[in-house]
Amino acid sequence: MEPITHIVLFKYSPSLPWQTLQSHFTSFRALRTRCLRPAVSGKPYMLSMRMGQNRSWEPFSKGLTHAFILEFATQADLDYYLTADPVHIAFSSDVTARGLVEDSVVMDIQDGTVLLSPADMPTRPGAKQGSCHCGAVRFTAVLAPAGDQSNHVLCHCRTCQLMSGGPYSCNQIIPEADLTITEGTPSTYTYTGASGKAVNCYFCGTCTSHVYHKQVAMPGKVIVRTLLLEGAEEWGVGGEIFAEGRLGWVRDLSGALDGEQCEAERRVNGVSG
Repeated sequence: MEPITHIVLFKYSPSLPWQTLQSHFTSFRALRTRCLRPAVSGKPYMLSMRMGQNRSWEPFSKGLTHAFILEFATQADLDYYLTADPVHIAFSSDVTARGLVEDSVVMDIQDGTVLLSPADMPTRPGAKQGSCHCGAVRFTAVLAPAGDQSNHVLCHCRTCQLMSGGPYSCNQIIPEADLTITEGTPSTYTYTGASGKAVNCYFCGTCTSHVYHKQVAMPGKVIVRTLLLEGAEEWGVGGEIFAEGRLGWVRDLSGALDGEQCEAERRVNGVSG
């Protein structure tokens, strides 16, 4: 079987000091020997690594500035690198947290193949599949162990009410490395949070479903909108925040909408999904 070549193209922020870029390159190059598979051999499993800045005179780079070409013996090795290797996950989280990369392109190829089915995306233990309403943005999120919903919280802040058009939002805070966008590119909206620092909100630019947000005040963490995840409608809630913003009728909502009278009213008013 031909090795798999993992090609990564980055567009770095033009404001990065050269010292920061050089330090990042040094850390990236170190992955070649630092990434190990303890359960298999305990040795480095990356076959080779090449990297460098674009020097082509052709005007087709689309703003991408640097290339990284990594080679792996098997799909299993590449999948481990992308989803399970703690060294690579920590490196990727640091790159994201520091805002080093503005855009990227990733391709995996096997030499000589023209018509080849895409590899199956590996599923991390505990990962839930999620999607916006129209399906343009899909993602996975690794949450707390099954049955543990203590970290699943409602937020009653006014910002959540204004952004969702509802009385509260359902959320869980997870490590940034445990969230993976598998399809599409979310749009971004930034506002100033209660901490006085920026909050970056990521949403589908087509249907406007809010997927997650990232607070400058919480580096390395993201807040996932859990109702976009499979099975979330059956989850319990472990707590609430910004309770002072809770609308007065929220606690009585279930009782107010139960019974045949409300069902009849819904039919008369034509209310449906």
